[in-house]
Amino acid sequence: MGILGKLCGEEEPAEKYDEIVSAVLIEQTQLYKNKTFWGRIYSGSVFGDPIAMSQSVPDGAELSFSVTYKTGRRKILKVMSGTALADRLLQLAMDPDIKRREVKQAVGKASKKVSHTSEKALIQLRKNQLPQGRYIFGKDLPVGTFDFTWVWGSGSVGLYGTAENTTLGNCLYSENVGNRYDYEYRQCLHVQCESGNMLIISGNLVVEISRSPKPEIDL
Repeated sequence: MGILGKLCGEEEPAEKYDEIVSAVLIEQTQLYKNKTFWGRIYSGSVFGDPIAMSQSVPDGAELSFSVTYKTGRRKILKVMSGTALADRLLQLAMDPDIKRREVKQAVGKASKKVSHTSEKALIQLRKNQLPQGRYIFGKDLPVGTFDFTWVWGSGSVGLYGTAENTTLGNCLYSENVGNRYDYEYRQCLHVQCESGNMLIISGNLVVEISRSPKPEIDL
């Protein structure tokens, strides 16, 4: 695909995406289009006078992803929302482990045996450290304003308004956390968490949760 195709966000051949190991949503731009609405004005006319009104309405969104291939090469892909490619990359961005599960399902379990010692965790959780999982504020965790600090692994920290809806529209906060790539952060500061909000920690990430200190302002 040429440079112009890359700038316009054209999709690469489908087989190329089997080589993608990770995807990160870095930008979402809402697009609009003009739509004409027709009507009639009844001001002294029995049948009414036709009138046309033009209005800007949403017309999908342009999603920008930072993708990493098996070779280590990284690039920016721009795709339109609602396409099969956008759905696939969004799924990979929201659930980084899905690629590993797909590989395991495709290859199957190898015949070679793996010792139990090699599967042991390399870290032991300590006080106020949260591993991958889903947590409800007001039930599993107290309500308040918190900082999330990287401890081990990599993944993402996402906060959603309710547990029933984990779509982008219900996402209150999302950040990639780790210490390997330049798009990953090691701290998420001053995240306001209310009762009923759901925290999702994905990947093999472990973060430490702590109360955010009150800002000191001296103006």
